[in-house]
Amino acid sequence: MENKFKKILEDFEWEETFVVGDQTFRNEKIIDESIPCSVFGTITFCDCDFQRVDLAGSTFVNCEFKNCRFKDVMLYKGDFWNATFENCRIERSNLTRANFHKGIFRNCIFIKSDLAGSIFSELEFVDTKFNNSNLKRIAARSIKVWKLNECTEIKDSLDLGNFLENMSCDG
Repeated sequence: MENKFKKILEDFEWEETFVVGDQTFRNEKIIDESIPCSVFGTITFCDCDFQRVDLAGSTFVNCEFKNCRFKDVMLYKGDFWNATFENCRIERSNLTRANFHKGIFRNCIFIKSDLAGSIFSELEFVDTKFNNSNLKRIAARSIKVWKLNECTEIKDSLDLGNFLENMSCDG
């Protein structure tokens, strides 16, 4: 099976910003790639595996990540606009100072990931867990957190991380 994403990377002229739009990628393995400060618009990633990928400073607009795995991925200072994450596993990844505006995390798990200093606005977390992750200094505005069909709304917070840690506890 051809790796469509890898083919796009190989054909790209690197003198410019890497921009990809209106694509669907399925069952792709994206491993050991460095593509920081890229722009992704209206992309769907289904059952994709991201390992040791540098996407620092990249922008994602109207992107969907379904059943994806992220391991050792650099998303430092990433911008996510209207992004959907469903059934994703984010492990040992760096999302410090990332911005998430209008989107949803549904049935996701963060494991040993760093989200310190991130900003979340107009976002929903549905049955999403944070295990051994750095959630310090996370700011939030207009957030909904769902756990076991119960919704908690957060209008403004400079310490969303503490709340998310407590919500992740099974008890």
